[in-house]
Amino acid sequence: MEYIILVIAVAILFWAVTVYNKLVSQIEAVHNSEKEISVQLDRRGKVFDSLIAAVNRYLSHESEVFTKVTALRAQTLDPNASPEVVKQAQDELSKVVSSGSINIAVESYPELKSDRNMMQLQEEIVSTENKLSFAKKAYNNAIERYNVTRNSFPNLVVANIFADLHQDFEYWSLDEASIKTEEARRVQF
Repeated sequence: MEYIILVIAVAILFWAVTVYNKLVSQIEAVHNSEKEISVQLDRRGKVFDSLIAAVNRYLSHESEVFTKVTALRAQTLDPNASPEVVKQAQDELSKVVSSGSINIAVESYPELKSDRNMMQLQEEIVSTENKLSFAKKAYNNAIERYNVTRNSFPNLVVANIFADLHQDFEYWSLDEASIKTEEARRVQF
């Protein structure tokens, strides 16, 4: 009888350690996914800086779009800015890029369209935005996996015993106003 109780106790302990380690691993996956978004945002900034430099070589005056991109880039890199301001600037920068304003500005200057570097930079912008989108999706998926694992019974018992395993992560999303703005957006020529 004592042997059976000992085996059950060891099995429960082994299970608890396994659940604990799985939750720790998933918390780290969420943090890693969040950092990947930062990496892609940094990459986007560098690509945009290169694009702006290339455009400025050809244009004698700065267009409104490029000035706005530069201002938004500065806001995203401002170390004194609050996380809300940085996120708002990043979202606005995404809107400017997705609106096609940069491509429209380039179409107004045929010599830019024929420049090989400009074409590569435009392709890089699309690629970067796709990578950023995938990074955001991976972040939300990591949060979902963690939440499902943590909130599933009997894993919830272990998560409630160890407070450091019970974390609430915020999904990456747009607020209602941003969603309505995106839904109303139309490409106009």
